[in-house]
This record gives sequence, structure tokens and C-alpha cells, in this order.
Amino acid sequence: MLAIIDHRSPPEAIENLKKITSDVLLFGSENITYNSISGHPDIFIFQDKNNIIIAPNSPDLLINFLEKHKINFRKGEKPVGNELDNSVQYNCVLTDKYFFHKKDKTDKIVLENNIDKKFINLPQAYTRCSMINLSDNIILHSDKGIKKALDKESIENFYFSPEEIKIKDHKNGFFGGTCGIFGKRIFFNGNIDKHKDGKELRIFLSTLKYEIISLHDDYLYDGGGIFFISEK
Repeated sequence: MLAIIDHRSPPEAIENLKKITSDVLLFGSENITYNSISGHPDIFIFQDKNNIIIAPNSPDLLINFLEKHKINFRKGEKPVGNELDNSVQYNCVLTDKYFFHKKDKTDKIVLENNIDKKFINLPQAYTRCSMINLSDNIILHSDKGIKKALDKESIENFYFSPEEIKIKDHKNGFFGGTCGIFGKRIFFNGNIDKHKDGKELRIFLSTLKYEIISLHDDYLYDGGGIFFISEK
């Protein structure tokens, strides 16, 4: 498998990821969006089980990485910018049944590719930053507004406080940006046990038979998620 991770992640996380993947892209961008999210793959990439859609102004290193490994991808319509409204359009979450994002914030190409899904309107436009899905009906997240929306839809969810999640230039990060999933393994950019909600989350994930992998032993780091891609 291949992996994409913020180049500013702790060196230990990067080295441990290299040990279990065939190639790792250390993602970064310059002069496209603001610094705190400039290395976050979830700002530039929308990924589901069968598709990868990237921002048309994605850095060359991302395009070269995908082409090098013969990974099919499409370019979206709207470029990423340096404001909230133009930095969220690919930051969505998809399951077999649902499409999660904030209404009117999604790139047109992403939406057209998922017209068969039920759109769940969330108050948080940085959706993938905030949450990650284990299945259609189980979501992990760090946003109380998202929790309210998921509860309304009777979607099981686990709230993980954003307190003490590290991120560049801000006090706290988002939970979704700290992790990535491949099969039944969930990889964390940090150690969940250092967090007040870590023990409860570990029990929750173990009950669902997920293997928890901490890529380093410090506090969780929000680097815009860890993206895994299967090689052909």
C-alpha cells in the first residue's frame, strides 16, 4: 500500500509509516492555502473506495506521486485557496450510503460523482478534518455540531475531544486529521492513550475488532489525515 502524510509530521511517525508501506508521499504545498493546512492531504484530496479526486491546483509532487504508481485520479473543478470557503471543497467523507459535508461547499465534480448517496448536511465544512468513518453507521469525530447531526440521523458516533490535539498555528486540531484507516487497522499520528478520551476510544475500537497503530508516542498531531492507497 501507499501512504500520503503531512511532511511536518513527527519524524518517528514518518519512519514507522515507511516500514509498513511501499512508498510514502510527504505532502506539502506552498503559496496555495494558509500555513496550518498547507501540508494537509485532506484539503486537496477527496478519496472513496473507488475514486480519487484532487484539486486542479494540487502541487506537482502529488500528481507525480499518483502518476508514478499508475493510480487513476480526476481533477476537480475548483482550486484550493487561502480562505475557509475555498479550502473545504474536497474535505468530505463518503460511505456506501451517505455523503457528509456542508451544503453548498462541495466541489461540483465530487458531488456529481456521488449523486446516489444520501447527503447529510453538517455544520462543519472541514468535514474530513473532523471525522472519519468506520462504516456507514459508525463515525468517529471531534465536533459537537457533527454529533448533533449524526444523532438526528441515528448514526452511531464517538465524540473525541479536540483538546490537546496538536496542529500548526492553532490551539487545537481535529480528530479526523490525526488518523487514517486501511482495512481493519486504524493508524494514528500519535498516541491516543495520552488523551483523556483515549482509553474509552481504545475500548470502543477493540470491541469493533480494529487494530490500533500509534505511529509515534507523543500527543496526537492533526496533519490532515493519513491517506492510504492500494497498489494495483
